[in-house]
Amino acid sequence: MRKLVIALSLLAVALLSLSGVFDNEAMYGRIHADAQGYYGYLVATFIEHSFDWQEVIQPYADTYFNGAAADFTVQSEHGRINKYYAGTAVLILPFFLVACLAAWLFGFPIDGYSEPFQLGIVFSALFYAGVGMYYLSKFLERKGISKPVALFSVVAGLFGTGLFHYSISEAAMSHVYSFGLVSLFMYRVDKWLQNSNRSDLIWSSLVFGLIVLVRPVNGLVIFSVPFIAGGVAPLIDKLKSNQRLFKQLSIGIALVFSVLLFQVLMYLAQVGKPLVWSYQDEGFNFLNPEIINVLFSYKKGFFIYTPLAGLGLFGLMIYLFERPKQGAWIWLFLGLVVYVISCWWNWYYGGSFGHRAMIEYLPFFIFGLAYLMQQSSKPAQLTIFGLCSFFVYLNLVQSYQYQKFILHWDGMSKERYWEVFMETDREFDGIFYRQKQELVPLSEQEIIEIVVFDSDLEEGTTWGSQGFTTEKAFSGVQSSRVNSESKYGTTLGVPAKEIGITGRKQLRITAMVWSERTFPSLSIAYSYRRNEGDYGHDYIGIGQLVTKKKVWVKVEHLVPISLALDENHTWIVYPISDDEGTIYLDDIRYEIMTLKE
Repeated sequence: MRKLVIALSLLAVALLSLSGVFDNEAMYGRIHADAQGYYGYLVATFIEHSFDWQEVIQPYADTYFNGAAADFTVQSEHGRINKYYAGTAVLILPFFLVACLAAWLFGFPIDGYSEPFQLGIVFSALFYAGVGMYYLSKFLERKGISKPVALFSVVAGLFGTGLFHYSISEAAMSHVYSFGLVSLFMYRVDKWLQNSNRSDLIWSSLVFGLIVLVRPVNGLVIFSVPFIAGGVAPLIDKLKSNQRLFKQLSIGIALVFSVLLFQVLMYLAQVGKPLVWSYQDEGFNFLNPEIINVLFSYKKGFFIYTPLAGLGLFGLMIYLFERPKQGAWIWLFLGLVVYVISCWWNWYYGGSFGHRAMIEYLPFFIFGLAYLMQQSSKPAQLTIFGLCSFFVYLNLVQSYQYQKFILHWDGMSKERYWEVFMETDREFDGIFYRQKQELVPLSEQEIIEIVVFDSDLEEGTTWGSQGFTTEKAFSGVQSSRVNSESKYGTTLGVPAKEIGITGRKQLRITAMVWSERTFPSLSIAYSYRRNEGDYGHDYIGIGQLVTKKKVWVKVEHLVPISLALDENHTWIVYPISDDEGTIYLDDIRYEIMTLKE
Protein backbone atom coordinates (compact mmCIF):
# COMPACT_ATOMS: atom_id res chain seq x y z
CA MET A 1 0.00 0.00 0.00
CA ARG A 2 2.78 2.45 0.95
CA LYS A 3 4.70 2.04 -2.31
CA LEU A 4 1.52 2.23 -4.38
CA VAL A 5 0.30 5.46 -2.75
CA ILE A 6 3.69 7.13 -3.09
CA ALA A 7 4.15 5.90 -6.67
CA LEU A 8 0.72 7.22 -7.69
CA SER A 9 1.45 10.56 -6.03
CA LEU A 10 4.74 10.89 -7.85
CA LEU A 11 3.09 9.86 -11.12
CA ALA A 12 0.53 12.63 -10.65
CA VAL A 13 3.31 15.16 -10.07
CA ALA A 14 5.21 13.87 -13.13
CA LEU A 15 2.10 14.22 -15.31
CA LEU A 16 1.54 17.77 -14.05
CA SER A 17 5.15 18.52 -14.89
CA LEU A 18 4.93 17.03 -18.38
CA SER A 19 1.61 18.79 -19.03
CA GLY A 20 3.40 22.13 -19.15
CA VAL A 21 0.85 23.78 -16.85
CA PHE A 22 3.58 24.73 -14.39
CA ASP A 23 6.19 25.65 -16.98
CA ASN A 24 7.93 28.99 -16.82
CA GLU A 25 7.54 30.11 -20.43
CA ALA A 26 10.15 32.85 -20.05
CA MET A 27 12.91 30.42 -19.04
CA TYR A 28 14.42 27.45 -20.80
CA GLY A 29 13.95 24.16 -18.98
CA ARG A 30 14.38 23.55 -15.28
CA ILE A 31 18.14 23.98 -14.93
CA HIS A 32 18.78 27.68 -14.66
CA ALA A 33 20.10 30.42 -12.35
CA ASP A 34 21.44 29.02 -9.03
CA ALA A 35 20.51 25.50 -10.08
CA GLN A 36 23.22 25.66 -12.75
CA GLY A 37 25.74 25.95 -9.94
CA TYR A 38 24.61 22.80 -8.15
CA TYR A 39 24.40 21.00 -11.49
CA GLY A 40 27.51 22.58 -13.01
CA TYR A 41 29.92 20.01 -11.55
CA LEU A 42 28.39 17.38 -13.83
CA VAL A 43 28.76 19.47 -16.97
CA ALA A 44 32.32 20.43 -16.05
CA THR A 45 33.37 16.86 -15.22
CA PHE A 46 31.63 14.74 -17.83
CA ILE A 47 31.12 17.10 -20.78
CA GLU A 48 33.63 19.95 -20.74
CA HIS A 49 36.32 17.98 -18.86
CA SER A 50 37.42 21.31 -17.42
CA PHE A 51 36.88 23.49 -14.35
CA ASP A 52 37.47 26.64 -16.34
CA TRP A 53 34.04 27.92 -15.40
CA GLN A 54 33.88 30.52 -18.15
CA GLU A 55 34.22 27.71 -20.69
CA VAL A 56 31.54 25.74 -18.85
CA ILE A 57 29.03 28.56 -18.49
CA GLN A 58 29.13 30.64 -21.68
CA PRO A 59 28.49 28.00 -24.40
CA TYR A 60 25.22 26.95 -22.75
CA ALA A 61 24.27 30.53 -22.01
CA ASP A 62 24.64 31.31 -25.72
CA THR A 63 22.73 28.19 -26.81
CA TYR A 64 19.88 28.08 -24.32
CA PHE A 65 19.69 31.37 -22.43
CA ASN A 66 20.15 34.00 -25.15
CA GLY A 67 23.63 34.73 -23.88
CA ALA A 68 22.47 35.58 -20.35
CA ALA A 69 24.99 33.62 -18.31
CA ALA A 70 24.11 32.63 -14.75
CA ASP A 71 27.42 33.18 -13.00
CA PHE A 72 27.41 30.78 -10.07
CA THR A 73 31.13 31.27 -9.40
CA VAL A 74 33.11 33.50 -7.06
CA GLN A 75 36.66 34.76 -7.21
CA SER A 76 38.55 33.36 -4.21
CA GLU A 77 42.10 34.25 -3.28
CA HIS A 78 43.17 31.01 -4.99
CA GLY A 79 41.12 31.33 -8.17
CA ARG A 80 37.56 31.12 -9.47
CA ILE A 81 35.42 28.39 -7.90
CA ASN A 82 31.87 27.13 -7.98
CA LYS A 83 30.00 28.89 -5.17
CA TYR A 84 27.89 25.83 -4.36
CA TYR A 85 28.75 22.45 -2.88
CA ALA A 86 28.89 19.24 -4.86
CA GLY A 87 26.40 17.05 -2.97
CA THR A 88 23.43 17.77 -5.22
CA ALA A 89 25.47 16.85 -8.29
CA VAL A 90 26.50 13.56 -6.65
CA LEU A 91 22.84 12.68 -6.07
CA ILE A 92 21.81 13.67 -9.60
CA LEU A 93 24.70 11.74 -11.21
CA PRO A 94 22.85 8.44 -11.99
CA PHE A 95 20.05 10.32 -13.74
CA PHE A 96 22.56 12.51 -15.56
CA LEU A 97 24.30 9.44 -16.96
CA VAL A 98 20.98 7.96 -18.09
CA ALA A 99 20.18 11.29 -19.77
CA CYS A 100 23.54 11.14 -21.58
CA LEU A 101 22.63 7.70 -22.89
CA ALA A 102 19.14 8.83 -23.93
CA ALA A 103 20.54 11.88 -25.71
CA TRP A 104 22.97 9.67 -27.62
CA LEU A 105 20.28 7.13 -28.57
CA PHE A 106 17.74 9.70 -29.76
CA GLY A 107 20.03 12.21 -31.39
CA PHE A 108 19.89 15.07 -28.88
CA PRO A 109 22.93 17.19 -28.06
CA ILE A 110 24.93 15.59 -25.25
CA ASP A 111 25.51 18.91 -23.55
CA GLY A 112 23.75 18.63 -20.18
CA TYR A 113 20.87 20.94 -21.12
CA SER A 114 18.98 19.38 -24.03
CA GLU A 115 15.56 17.79 -23.48
CA PRO A 116 16.73 14.42 -22.09
CA PHE A 117 18.66 16.24 -19.38
CA GLN A 118 15.68 18.45 -18.53
CA LEU A 119 13.51 15.35 -18.14
CA GLY A 120 16.27 13.57 -16.25
CA ILE A 121 16.45 16.30 -13.64
CA VAL A 122 12.70 16.08 -13.01
CA PHE A 123 12.83 12.32 -12.53
CA SER A 124 15.87 12.77 -10.30
CA ALA A 125 14.01 15.23 -8.06
CA LEU A 126 10.90 13.05 -7.97
CA PHE A 127 12.98 10.03 -7.02
CA TYR A 128 14.43 11.81 -3.98
CA ALA A 129 11.02 13.24 -3.09
CA GLY A 130 9.77 9.65 -3.16
CA VAL A 131 12.67 8.48 -1.02
CA GLY A 132 11.78 11.15 1.51
CA MET A 133 8.09 10.25 1.50
CA TYR A 134 8.78 6.54 1.84
CA TYR A 135 11.18 6.74 4.77
CA LEU A 136 9.35 9.57 6.48
CA SER A 137 6.12 7.55 6.45
CA LYS A 138 8.01 4.59 7.96
CA PHE A 139 9.51 6.88 10.61
CA LEU A 140 6.05 8.21 11.47
CA GLU A 141 4.77 4.67 11.95
CA ARG A 142 7.71 3.90 14.23
CA LYS A 143 6.58 6.88 16.31
CA GLY A 144 3.07 5.46 16.74
CA ILE A 145 1.31 7.05 13.78
CA SER A 146 -1.09 4.78 11.90
CA LYS A 147 -0.21 3.92 8.31
CA PRO A 148 -3.21 5.76 6.75
CA VAL A 149 -2.41 8.93 8.70
CA ALA A 150 1.30 8.64 7.89
CA LEU A 151 0.63 8.24 4.17
CA PHE A 152 -1.92 11.06 4.13
CA SER A 153 0.57 13.36 5.86
CA VAL A 154 3.46 12.72 3.47
CA VAL A 155 1.21 13.06 0.40
CA ALA A 156 -0.16 16.32 1.78
CA GLY A 157 3.44 17.40 2.34
CA LEU A 158 4.27 16.73 -1.30
CA PHE A 159 1.34 18.62 -2.79
CA GLY A 160 0.79 21.23 -0.09
CA THR A 161 4.27 22.72 0.37
CA GLY A 162 7.16 24.15 -1.63
CA LEU A 163 8.33 20.55 -2.09
CA PHE A 164 5.98 20.39 -5.08
CA HIS A 165 7.50 23.43 -6.76
CA TYR A 166 11.08 22.31 -6.17
CA SER A 167 10.28 18.82 -7.43
CA ILE A 168 9.16 19.93 -10.89
CA SER A 169 9.87 23.59 -11.57
CA GLU A 170 13.30 24.09 -10.00
CA ALA A 171 14.26 20.46 -9.77
CA ALA A 172 18.02 21.05 -9.92
CA MET A 173 18.00 23.12 -6.74
CA SER A 174 19.20 21.33 -3.62
CA HIS A 175 16.04 21.40 -1.51
CA VAL A 176 14.15 18.31 -2.61
CA TYR A 177 17.36 16.29 -2.31
CA SER A 178 17.87 17.55 1.23
CA PHE A 179 14.26 16.65 2.05
CA GLY A 180 14.86 13.07 0.94
CA LEU A 181 18.14 12.79 2.85
CA VAL A 182 16.78 14.28 6.08
CA SER A 183 13.81 11.89 6.03
CA LEU A 184 16.12 8.92 5.45
CA PHE A 185 18.43 10.15 8.22
CA MET A 186 15.55 10.32 10.71
CA TYR A 187 14.46 6.77 9.90
CA ARG A 188 17.95 5.24 10.00
CA VAL A 189 19.00 6.99 13.22
CA ASP A 190 15.79 5.83 14.91
CA LYS A 191 16.44 2.25 13.80
CA TRP A 192 20.05 2.37 14.99
CA LEU A 193 19.05 3.73 18.36
CA GLN A 194 16.51 0.93 18.72
CA ASN A 195 18.60 -2.05 17.65
CA SER A 196 22.26 -0.86 17.48
CA ASN A 197 22.57 -2.50 14.07
CA ARG A 198 25.84 -1.53 12.40
CA SER A 199 24.24 -1.29 8.97
CA ASP A 200 21.85 1.40 10.26
CA LEU A 201 24.80 3.34 11.69
CA ILE A 202 26.60 3.09 8.35
CA TRP A 203 23.50 4.35 6.54
CA SER A 204 22.99 7.16 9.07
CA SER A 205 26.61 8.28 8.74
CA LEU A 206 26.70 8.19 4.95
CA VAL A 207 23.40 10.06 4.73
CA PHE A 208 24.52 12.68 7.24
CA GLY A 209 27.72 13.18 5.22
CA LEU A 210 25.63 13.70 2.09
CA ILE A 211 23.34 16.14 3.92
CA VAL A 212 26.37 18.28 4.75
CA LEU A 213 27.83 17.83 1.27
CA VAL A 214 24.60 19.17 -0.25
CA ARG A 215 24.25 22.19 2.07
CA PRO A 216 26.69 22.43 5.01
CA VAL A 217 24.26 24.39 7.18
CA ASN A 218 21.88 21.44 7.00
CA GLY A 219 24.32 19.65 9.28
CA LEU A 220 22.14 21.22 11.97
CA VAL A 221 19.97 18.13 11.57
CA ILE A 222 22.36 16.35 13.95
CA PHE A 223 20.65 18.31 16.75
CA SER A 224 17.38 16.53 15.96
CA VAL A 225 18.80 13.27 17.35
CA PRO A 226 17.47 13.88 20.91
CA PHE A 227 13.98 14.27 19.44
CA ILE A 228 14.39 11.12 17.34
CA ALA A 229 15.55 9.25 20.44
CA GLY A 230 12.60 10.47 22.50
CA GLY A 231 14.65 12.77 24.74
CA VAL A 232 18.17 13.15 26.11
CA ALA A 233 17.77 10.66 28.98
CA PRO A 234 16.60 7.82 26.70
CA LEU A 235 19.37 8.74 24.27
CA ILE A 236 22.04 8.51 26.97
CA ASP A 237 20.60 5.24 28.26
CA LYS A 238 20.62 3.73 24.78
CA LEU A 239 24.16 4.84 24.14
CA LYS A 240 25.37 3.54 27.51
CA SER A 241 23.80 0.14 26.84
CA ASN A 242 25.62 -0.16 23.52
CA GLN A 243 28.81 -2.06 24.29
CA ARG A 244 30.19 -1.36 20.83
CA LEU A 245 29.41 2.36 21.00
CA PHE A 246 32.95 3.74 20.66
CA LYS A 247 33.79 1.50 17.73
CA GLN A 248 30.51 2.21 15.96
CA LEU A 249 30.77 5.98 16.42
CA SER A 250 34.37 5.91 15.18
CA ILE A 251 33.21 4.14 12.04
CA GLY A 252 30.38 6.64 11.65
CA ILE A 253 32.64 9.68 11.98
CA ALA A 254 35.11 8.18 9.49
CA LEU A 255 32.29 7.62 7.00
CA VAL A 256 31.04 11.20 7.36
CA PHE A 257 34.50 12.59 6.63
CA SER A 258 34.98 10.19 3.74
CA VAL A 259 31.88 11.67 2.10
CA LEU A 260 33.02 15.24 2.78
CA LEU A 261 36.37 14.41 1.20
CA PHE A 262 34.60 14.65 -2.13
CA GLN A 263 34.24 18.41 -1.72
CA VAL A 264 37.94 18.63 -0.88
CA LEU A 265 38.69 16.86 -4.16
CA MET A 266 36.47 19.32 -6.01
CA TYR A 267 38.37 22.27 -4.56
CA LEU A 268 41.69 20.64 -5.44
CA ALA A 269 40.46 20.14 -9.02
CA GLN A 270 39.34 23.76 -9.29
CA VAL A 271 42.09 25.77 -7.59
CA GLY A 272 44.57 23.26 -6.15
CA LYS A 273 43.62 23.96 -2.54
CA PRO A 274 41.77 21.52 -0.25
CA LEU A 275 39.66 24.06 1.66
CA VAL A 276 38.18 27.29 0.31
CA TRP A 277 35.38 29.51 1.65
CA SER A 278 33.18 29.70 -1.41
CA TYR A 279 30.70 32.32 -0.19
CA GLN A 280 33.36 35.06 0.10
CA ASP A 281 31.50 38.26 1.11
CA GLU A 282 28.36 36.44 2.24
CA GLY A 283 27.81 35.18 5.75
CA PHE A 284 25.72 35.16 8.92
CA ASN A 285 24.66 38.10 11.07
CA PHE A 286 24.18 36.24 14.33
CA LEU A 287 23.36 39.43 16.26
CA ASN A 288 20.62 40.46 13.86
CA PRO A 289 18.26 37.54 13.16
CA GLU A 290 15.20 38.12 10.97
CA ILE A 291 13.03 35.46 12.61
CA ILE A 292 9.68 37.22 12.14
CA ASN A 293 10.41 37.85 8.47
CA VAL A 294 11.52 34.29 7.86
CA LEU A 295 8.30 32.92 9.34
CA PHE A 296 5.63 35.53 8.62
CA SER A 297 6.74 38.07 6.03
CA TYR A 298 4.59 38.41 2.91
CA LYS A 299 7.86 38.64 1.01
CA LYS A 300 8.87 35.01 1.68
CA GLY A 301 7.44 34.02 5.07
CA PHE A 302 7.42 30.26 5.60
CA PHE A 303 3.97 30.08 7.18
CA ILE A 304 2.51 32.59 4.70
CA TYR A 305 3.44 30.51 1.66
CA THR A 306 3.29 27.13 3.43
CA PRO A 307 0.26 27.32 5.74
CA LEU A 308 0.16 23.51 5.84
CA ALA A 309 3.27 23.76 8.02
CA GLY A 310 1.20 25.87 10.41
CA LEU A 311 -1.00 22.84 11.05
CA GLY A 312 2.17 20.88 11.70
CA LEU A 313 3.31 23.52 14.17
CA PHE A 314 -0.02 23.23 16.00
CA GLY A 315 0.53 19.47 16.16
CA LEU A 316 4.00 20.04 17.62
CA MET A 317 2.43 22.24 20.31
CA ILE A 318 0.11 19.39 21.29
CA TYR A 319 3.08 17.00 21.22
CA LEU A 320 4.94 19.33 23.60
CA PHE A 321 2.02 19.53 26.03
CA GLU A 322 1.37 15.81 25.99
CA ARG A 323 5.00 14.68 25.94
CA PRO A 324 7.05 17.59 27.29
CA LYS A 325 10.30 15.66 27.74
CA GLN A 326 10.27 14.55 24.10
CA GLY A 327 8.52 17.58 22.62
CA ALA A 328 10.94 20.10 24.09
CA TRP A 329 13.75 18.75 21.91
CA ILE A 330 12.01 19.19 18.58
CA TRP A 331 11.09 22.75 19.55
CA LEU A 332 14.66 23.51 20.58
CA PHE A 333 15.94 21.98 17.36
CA LEU A 334 13.53 23.89 15.10
CA GLY A 335 14.18 27.06 17.06
CA LEU A 336 17.90 26.67 16.38
CA VAL A 337 17.22 26.01 12.69
CA VAL A 338 15.01 29.09 12.30
CA TYR A 339 17.52 31.24 14.18
CA VAL A 340 20.46 30.18 11.99
CA ILE A 341 18.46 30.52 8.76
CA SER A 342 17.27 33.98 9.80
CA CYS A 343 20.84 35.14 10.45
CA TRP A 344 21.97 34.66 6.84
CA TRP A 345 22.86 38.01 5.30
CA ASN A 346 20.01 37.59 2.79
CA TRP A 347 17.25 36.30 5.06
CA TYR A 348 14.86 35.55 2.16
CA TYR A 349 17.55 33.65 0.18
CA GLY A 350 17.05 35.46 -3.11
CA GLY A 351 14.47 34.65 -5.73
CA SER A 352 12.33 31.73 -4.65
CA PHE A 353 8.84 30.42 -4.14
CA GLY A 354 8.24 30.85 -0.43
CA HIS A 355 11.11 30.36 1.99
CA ARG A 356 13.14 27.68 0.25
CA ALA A 357 15.67 27.18 3.07
CA MET A 358 12.93 25.63 5.24
CA ILE A 359 12.02 22.86 2.80
CA GLU A 360 14.68 20.47 4.09
CA TYR A 361 13.06 20.65 7.53
CA LEU A 362 9.54 19.87 6.31
CA PRO A 363 9.77 16.28 7.67
CA PHE A 364 9.53 17.67 11.21
CA PHE A 365 6.45 19.75 10.40
CA ILE A 366 4.90 16.77 8.64
CA PHE A 367 5.49 14.81 11.83
CA GLY A 368 3.52 17.52 13.66
CA LEU A 369 0.70 17.28 11.12
CA ALA A 370 0.56 13.50 11.47
CA TYR A 371 0.56 13.72 15.26
CA LEU A 372 -2.24 16.30 15.19
CA MET A 373 -4.40 14.08 13.02
CA GLN A 374 -3.54 10.94 15.00
CA GLN A 375 -4.57 12.54 18.30
CA SER A 376 -7.77 14.11 16.96
CA SER A 377 -11.32 12.81 17.07
CA LYS A 378 -13.07 11.77 13.87
CA PRO A 379 -14.88 15.13 13.44
CA ALA A 380 -11.62 16.98 14.07
CA GLN A 381 -9.85 14.75 11.55
CA LEU A 382 -12.43 15.72 8.93
CA THR A 383 -11.74 19.37 9.68
CA ILE A 384 -7.99 18.81 9.37
CA PHE A 385 -8.55 16.93 6.13
CA GLY A 386 -10.58 19.86 4.78
CA LEU A 387 -7.91 22.38 5.78
CA CYS A 388 -5.18 20.24 4.22
CA SER A 389 -7.20 19.97 1.01
CA PHE A 390 -7.55 23.75 0.85
CA PHE A 391 -3.85 24.27 1.59
CA VAL A 392 -2.94 21.81 -1.16
CA TYR A 393 -5.15 23.70 -3.60
CA LEU A 394 -3.66 27.02 -2.45
CA ASN A 395 -0.13 25.70 -2.87
CA LEU A 396 -0.82 24.46 -6.40
CA VAL A 397 -2.37 27.81 -7.33
CA GLN A 398 0.54 29.76 -5.87
CA SER A 399 3.08 27.47 -7.52
CA TYR A 400 1.32 28.25 -10.79
CA GLN A 401 1.27 31.98 -9.96
CA TYR A 402 4.98 31.98 -9.28
CA GLN A 403 5.78 30.30 -12.58
CA LYS A 404 3.54 32.73 -14.49
CA PHE A 405 5.07 35.79 -12.77
CA ILE A 406 1.87 36.63 -10.91
CA LEU A 407 3.82 36.32 -7.67
CA HIS A 408 6.98 38.40 -7.83
CA TRP A 409 10.26 36.58 -7.22
CA ASP A 410 11.30 38.93 -4.38
CA GLY A 411 8.96 41.91 -4.47
CA MET A 412 5.87 40.63 -2.69
CA SER A 413 4.18 42.61 0.09
CA LYS A 414 0.97 42.24 2.06
CA GLU A 415 -0.87 44.49 -0.38
CA ARG A 416 0.44 42.66 -3.42
CA TYR A 417 -0.23 39.23 -1.93
CA TRP A 418 -3.92 39.92 -1.36
CA GLU A 419 -4.21 41.84 -4.62
CA VAL A 420 -3.56 38.65 -6.61
CA PHE A 421 -4.72 36.08 -4.05
CA MET A 422 -5.89 32.97 -5.98
CA GLU A 423 -5.86 34.86 -9.30
CA THR A 424 -4.93 32.58 -12.21
CA ASP A 425 -6.17 34.50 -15.23
CA ARG A 426 -3.33 34.92 -17.71
CA GLU A 427 -3.96 38.65 -17.86
CA PHE A 428 -2.33 38.80 -14.42
CA ASP A 429 0.93 37.39 -15.79
CA GLY A 430 3.80 39.66 -14.85
CA ILE A 431 1.56 42.14 -13.08
CA PHE A 432 4.24 43.31 -10.64
CA TYR A 433 6.95 43.09 -13.27
CA ARG A 434 4.99 45.37 -15.60
CA GLN A 435 4.34 48.00 -12.98
CA LYS A 436 7.02 50.64 -13.08
CA GLN A 437 9.09 51.20 -9.98
CA GLU A 438 8.08 54.38 -8.21
CA LEU A 439 10.51 57.26 -8.13
CA VAL A 440 10.71 58.27 -4.49
CA PRO A 441 12.55 61.40 -3.35
CA LEU A 442 15.38 60.56 -1.00
CA SER A 443 14.08 62.93 1.65
CA GLU A 444 11.63 65.75 2.20
CA GLN A 445 14.56 68.15 2.05
CA GLU A 446 14.86 67.37 -1.65
CA ILE A 447 11.40 68.76 -2.37
CA ILE A 448 11.33 72.48 -3.04
CA GLU A 449 7.60 72.76 -3.69
CA ILE A 450 4.45 70.66 -4.09
CA VAL A 451 1.53 71.94 -6.14
CA VAL A 452 -1.73 70.00 -5.88
CA PHE A 453 -4.68 69.90 -8.29
CA ASP A 454 -7.57 67.65 -7.34
CA SER A 455 -11.26 67.28 -7.99
CA ASP A 456 -14.14 65.04 -6.99
CA LEU A 457 -15.70 65.91 -10.39
CA GLU A 458 -18.91 67.09 -8.75
CA GLU A 459 -20.91 70.18 -9.66
CA GLY A 460 -18.80 73.32 -9.40
CA THR A 461 -15.51 71.73 -10.46
CA THR A 462 -13.35 73.88 -12.72
CA TRP A 463 -12.11 70.83 -14.61
CA GLY A 464 -13.37 70.08 -18.11
CA SER A 465 -16.60 68.08 -18.31
CA GLN A 466 -15.43 65.59 -20.95
CA GLY A 467 -16.99 62.20 -20.27
CA PHE A 468 -18.93 63.33 -17.20
CA THR A 469 -21.61 60.83 -16.30
CA THR A 470 -23.88 59.90 -13.41
CA GLU A 471 -23.90 56.20 -14.41
CA LYS A 472 -21.34 55.39 -11.73
CA ALA A 473 -19.34 57.30 -9.11
CA PHE A 474 -17.00 56.53 -6.25
CA SER A 475 -17.96 59.63 -4.29
CA GLY A 476 -20.84 61.94 -4.99
CA VAL A 477 -22.85 61.33 -8.16
CA GLN A 478 -20.43 62.06 -11.03
CA SER A 479 -17.38 60.51 -12.60
CA SER A 480 -15.53 60.77 -15.92
CA ARG A 481 -16.04 57.95 -18.43
CA VAL A 482 -13.55 56.87 -21.13
CA ASN A 483 -13.57 54.02 -23.65
CA SER A 484 -12.86 53.34 -27.32
CA GLU A 485 -15.86 55.46 -28.40
CA SER A 486 -15.15 58.42 -26.11
CA LYS A 487 -11.39 58.41 -25.63
CA TYR A 488 -10.80 61.56 -23.60
CA GLY A 489 -11.74 62.16 -19.99
CA THR A 490 -11.95 65.28 -17.87
CA THR A 491 -9.21 67.74 -18.79
CA LEU A 492 -7.27 70.05 -16.49
CA GLY A 493 -5.46 73.04 -17.92
CA VAL A 494 -3.29 75.36 -15.78
CA PRO A 495 -0.68 77.99 -16.61
CA ALA A 496 2.79 76.49 -16.67
CA LYS A 497 4.00 79.14 -14.25
CA GLU A 498 1.79 77.57 -11.57
CA ILE A 499 3.76 74.33 -11.73
CA GLY A 500 7.10 76.01 -12.31
CA ILE A 501 9.27 75.81 -15.41
CA THR A 502 12.58 75.10 -13.69
CA GLY A 503 13.84 72.22 -11.60
CA ARG A 504 13.30 68.49 -11.82
CA LYS A 505 9.61 67.59 -11.76
CA GLN A 506 7.77 64.50 -10.56
CA LEU A 507 4.05 63.97 -11.01
CA ARG A 508 2.11 61.85 -8.54
CA ILE A 509 -1.19 60.65 -9.97
CA THR A 510 -3.91 59.38 -7.65
CA ALA A 511 -7.38 58.32 -8.80
CA MET A 512 -10.20 55.91 -8.14
CA VAL A 513 -10.77 53.74 -11.22
CA TRP A 514 -13.59 51.36 -12.13
CA SER A 515 -13.09 49.19 -15.21
CA GLU A 516 -14.99 46.46 -16.98
CA ARG A 517 -11.67 44.68 -17.51
CA THR A 518 -8.51 44.20 -15.48
CA PHE A 519 -5.41 45.94 -16.84
CA PRO A 520 -7.34 48.13 -19.30
CA SER A 521 -5.73 50.35 -21.87
CA LEU A 522 -5.69 53.53 -19.78
CA SER A 523 -3.19 56.37 -19.62
CA ILE A 524 -2.83 59.84 -18.26
CA ALA A 525 -1.69 62.13 -21.07
CA TYR A 526 -0.15 65.57 -20.70
CA SER A 527 1.32 68.21 -22.94
CA TYR A 528 2.13 71.93 -22.99
CA ARG A 529 -0.09 74.15 -25.14
CA ARG A 530 0.92 77.28 -26.96
CA ASN A 531 -0.80 79.36 -29.64
CA GLU A 532 0.54 77.34 -32.57
CA GLY A 533 -0.15 73.93 -31.03
CA ASP A 534 0.97 71.45 -28.37
CA TYR A 535 4.40 70.05 -27.53
CA GLY A 536 6.02 67.78 -24.94
CA HIS A 537 3.35 65.07 -25.17
CA ASP A 538 3.71 62.05 -22.91
CA TYR A 539 1.43 59.13 -22.05
CA ILE A 540 1.69 57.62 -18.58
CA GLY A 541 0.27 54.09 -18.48
CA ILE A 542 -1.79 53.40 -15.38
CA GLY A 543 -4.02 50.61 -16.72
CA GLN A 544 -1.57 47.97 -15.44
CA LEU A 545 -2.37 49.19 -11.92
CA VAL A 546 -6.05 48.33 -12.26
CA THR A 547 -5.87 44.80 -10.89
CA LYS A 548 -9.56 44.16 -10.24
CA LYS A 549 -12.48 44.49 -12.60
CA LYS A 550 -15.90 45.99 -11.84
CA VAL A 551 -14.83 47.35 -8.47
CA TRP A 552 -13.30 50.70 -7.56
CA VAL A 553 -9.51 50.46 -7.36
CA LYS A 554 -7.22 53.15 -5.99
CA VAL A 555 -4.43 53.88 -8.45
CA GLU A 556 -1.25 55.71 -7.45
CA HIS A 557 1.71 56.37 -9.70
CA LEU A 558 4.77 58.63 -9.56
CA VAL A 559 6.70 59.57 -12.70
CA PRO A 560 9.10 62.29 -13.86
CA ILE A 561 7.63 64.86 -16.23
CA SER A 562 9.22 67.27 -18.67
CA LEU A 563 9.37 71.06 -18.27
CA ALA A 564 7.51 73.80 -20.10
CA LEU A 565 9.42 76.02 -22.50
CA ASP A 566 7.64 79.18 -21.40
CA GLU A 567 5.70 80.12 -18.29
CA ASN A 568 2.93 81.59 -20.45
CA HIS A 569 2.13 78.20 -21.95
CA THR A 570 -0.54 75.92 -20.48
CA TRP A 571 -0.08 72.50 -18.94
CA ILE A 572 -2.83 70.15 -20.13
CA VAL A 573 -3.49 66.77 -18.48
CA TYR A 574 -6.32 64.26 -19.01
CA PRO A 575 -7.18 60.51 -18.96
CA ILE A 576 -7.21 58.77 -22.32
CA SER A 577 -8.27 55.27 -23.36
CA ASP A 578 -9.12 53.24 -26.44
CA ASP A 579 -10.12 50.20 -24.36
CA GLU A 580 -13.02 48.06 -25.53
CA GLY A 581 -14.47 48.14 -22.02
CA THR A 582 -15.79 51.20 -20.25
CA ILE A 583 -13.66 52.89 -17.58
CA TYR A 584 -14.76 55.41 -14.96
CA LEU A 585 -12.41 57.74 -13.06
CA ASP A 586 -13.27 59.71 -9.91
CA ASP A 587 -11.50 61.72 -7.21
CA ILE A 588 -8.53 62.52 -9.43
CA ARG A 589 -5.49 64.18 -7.87
CA TYR A 590 -2.31 65.48 -9.52
CA GLU A 591 0.63 66.47 -7.30
CA ILE A 592 3.57 68.15 -9.02
CA MET A 593 6.79 68.11 -6.99
CA THR A 594 9.73 70.32 -7.83
CA LEU A 595 13.00 68.75 -6.65
CA LYS A 596 16.39 70.17 -5.96
CA GLU A 597 18.94 69.62 -8.68
